[in-house]
Amino acid sequence: LHWPFTHLNLYYRVTTMQWSSDGQSQKLLTGTPSTEYNACQTSDSLETGSTKSEPLWSAGTAERARQCLFLVQFMQQMAFAGIIVDSYQVGRLLDVSPAFSGLLVGLFMTGGAVGTSAMTLALHVRPEAWKELRGILLTCQSMDLTGALLYTTLIHWAVHGGSGAPGAPGMGIWSIALVRFLWGLGSGVTGQLAGVAITKITPPGELPEQMQCLQFWQTLGLGMGPLIVGLAIFADGLPLAPSVQPAKLCAAPATLAILQILVLLTLFQHCPASIQAWQSSQIGQVSGVTLKPEKQPAGVQVLFLCSCFLLCALRGYAVAGAEVGTALLLETPYGWNRHSIGFLVSGTFLASIPLRWTYLRLRDRFSVATWIRILSLVAIGGTTLVFSRVTHAIPGGVILVLADAVMFPALYLGEGLTRGLMMQFAKENVIFSVNLSSFLAILLNNVARTIAPWLSRLNLSAGDDPFEGQNLFAACQLTCCIFFLGVFEVGVRHVTPARPVLVIGLPSLNEADNIEALTKVVDEGCQRYFPQHRCLLVNADCQSSDGTAAIFAQTQTRCEKVSLRTSLPAEGKGAALKLVFSCMLEVNAVHGICLDTDLKTMTPEWIRAFSLALQYDFAVPRYLRHRCDGFITNMVVYPSVCAVFGYDIRQAIGGDFGFSRRAAEAFLAQPWPAKVEKYGIDIFMTTTVLKRGYSMVEVELPPKIHSPSLPKLKDMLPEVVGILLTQLDCESFHMDLRQLPRIPWQSDKPMTIPEVKVDPAIFVNLAELCFKEHEQCILAHAPAVLDLPAAFASPLTLDAAAWVQLLHWALTTDTEREAVVRILSCCCFLRSARHCADVQERTNEEAERLVLTQRDALRHLAMKSWSCAG
Repeated sequence: LHWPFTHLNLYYRVTTMQWSSDGQSQKLLTGTPSTEYNACQTSDSLETGSTKSEPLWSAGTAERARQCLFLVQFMQQMAFAGIIVDSYQVGRLLDVSPAFSGLLVGLFMTGGAVGTSAMTLALHVRPEAWKELRGILLTCQSMDLTGALLYTTLIHWAVHGGSGAPGAPGMGIWSIALVRFLWGLGSGVTGQLAGVAITKITPPGELPEQMQCLQFWQTLGLGMGPLIVGLAIFADGLPLAPSVQPAKLCAAPATLAILQILVLLTLFQHCPASIQAWQSSQIGQVSGVTLKPEKQPAGVQVLFLCSCFLLCALRGYAVAGAEVGTALLLETPYGWNRHSIGFLVSGTFLASIPLRWTYLRLRDRFSVATWIRILSLVAIGGTTLVFSRVTHAIPGGVILVLADAVMFPALYLGEGLTRGLMMQFAKENVIFSVNLSSFLAILLNNVARTIAPWLSRLNLSAGDDPFEGQNLFAACQLTCCIFFLGVFEVGVRHVTPARPVLVIGLPSLNEADNIEALTKVVDEGCQRYFPQHRCLLVNADCQSSDGTAAIFAQTQTRCEKVSLRTSLPAEGKGAALKLVFSCMLEVNAVHGICLDTDLKTMTPEWIRAFSLALQYDFAVPRYLRHRCDGFITNMVVYPSVCAVFGYDIRQAIGGDFGFSRRAAEAFLAQPWPAKVEKYGIDIFMTTTVLKRGYSMVEVELPPKIHSPSLPKLKDMLPEVVGILLTQLDCESFHMDLRQLPRIPWQSDKPMTIPEVKVDPAIFVNLAELCFKEHEQCILAHAPAVLDLPAAFASPLTLDAAAWVQLLHWALTTDTEREAVVRILSCCCFLRSARHCADVQERTNEEAERLVLTQRDALRHLAMKSWSCAG
């Protein structure tokens, strides 16, 4: 769905950033603009006037590209680890030394190093070459498939006694070695391509997560390779594995070749032909807001990136050393056979699955830095299990396998997050390019993996007592893991490559008396409770006549500020929030908060309450309210939302919300009727999130004191009711009533509700006025469930039972929508008058029970009608 900004004039003023040389507000769009914003980002290009611009970044295309890169890396790691299983038997078959098995492994890595270097050079010569993703991946995958087929053919010739084999036996050996080298070329090319392409197409704030995901799939490939190949070797009836035992050596490369074909077909079908770099400005330039990247001094950049390079090397050393060391320990003291060792050691990489699952479940509870620290401590704990005193606790070497299962995935996933920070940093600074940073990380990792096996075997052979060598090996591994954590703490943790952006939207209309105080309170709350975020205060003003926008711009804050304004005076809260959502996408904010600017009781602790809800897509407030306040919520919105969606959302139109970037995108992807631009925005936001099934939470807040709502009820009620009925169209009733997660208010001060007095006659007058304006329409469509003339003759007689019948009719009728809105609005005023009279002498708790009873009555009526229909 396109969001055309016809007749939308936007102005902005930025107070803490320099946007223009004259420092004046700039007019961005005048008259009918020439651009359209595709909120769903489903198109790969943007039309500007009659001229087609360059292809733009698309979220869908970027996600497909990442998935293809993950798949290729998974397959190539499987190919690397899969051949290890029977490389020793291949050496015996060819009657060469056992070192030949190590040569096969090393040649694959050497080929990978050459491929990485070649891709790095190609990207240096042609910096945009990574965009041709499909062609590069298909070429590399074809190379891998050719290598697998040639390797299978050579092994087949060797198994059958050299019949038809090319040349002398020595030529066969070197042919296998050469093919293994060429097989690794494609892996190196795509490894470098993956690092660069994912960095380019991913928003900076998502890079640690995506790089960890890449490491996860690589780790999973290392674990699945030996497992799948081992199953193929011992399977019966495999086409290239007859009953003669040596012939089963063909099973490993043949299985990998079959999988390579499947991957090649998948890439051919789903890989995008080309991809584009992510840019924060590629969302239509709605408000013109662009945040300057947070640059770091050159010395800090060097320290940070070199620390990340060192962490990559340490991870490579620790993992490769543990692989070789554990295998030797299991073989020598414990007498395990080589196949069992290969399967179990490689299988320990599969422990990344539960660890990754745990991370995904809990990731929003901790920052990236905290997660790296946690994973590093887990790896240290796993390494302590290698010491001889611990391994003797359970005989058979089981503890060694457990140690690897703990350490391998923790180091891989932790280093994945670190590499994401590194690439994020390289993307936003200039000391090392993304291409060079990725190359150096891979290079140092491979160098460490080359050195580690030799040093590990040297340590294990030290001393006369075999367990003395084991303890020396364990001490070196433990030192490496501790050093990993130390380097992170010193060189990485204290440097934030790019703080995630948080937008606080402040829609306003003639709030000159309150905007300065509110802005200062919000600024203080952001400084206290969002220290890891880059907070941007956005005042979206509806062309206030009292200078609200100017006062906001002049208010001194530590947070950056942006002023936007709607095209028309008093255009509405919805129109203002549309600007906030657009600004949020333009600056790539990860989360947003909107607060009503007429708030009188706002404190910094309100910001703290919303800071605890960042793991959810949408946070709705839950206030304590006076019994004579919130009539639209109590009479219409609350019972309707509970009955239709089955969630007990007490303040669906509370005015103050938290929302994720995904939720903001969903809001903009919807059609925006005129009523949404005004008072219908709150119910529009809540029901949009409910209909999409996004995660929600209630945030407890103290009583909300704000400007009186009674003067606005005449316009507000039909707009809210109209959008509510539109959003509930085609929805069905839910029989159960579920509670949302709730964040409790954290304060020792008791929450007291100020007493107010409301005259029921106000609502009676509003009902009579509404009836006079729309009498003909109301009487023409009056429902049979209610005697409207009698209700208006005795205004205070519309009780809960009659109101529930009318509300159920409104939710289920096929009557013209506008007529239903007018009838329901008029009767809601009558019902509010009766409810106001009923609760005047009651306590707030007693009044709340009446509201709950009315809610349950609607639900029971809905269940009854549903049962009758069934």
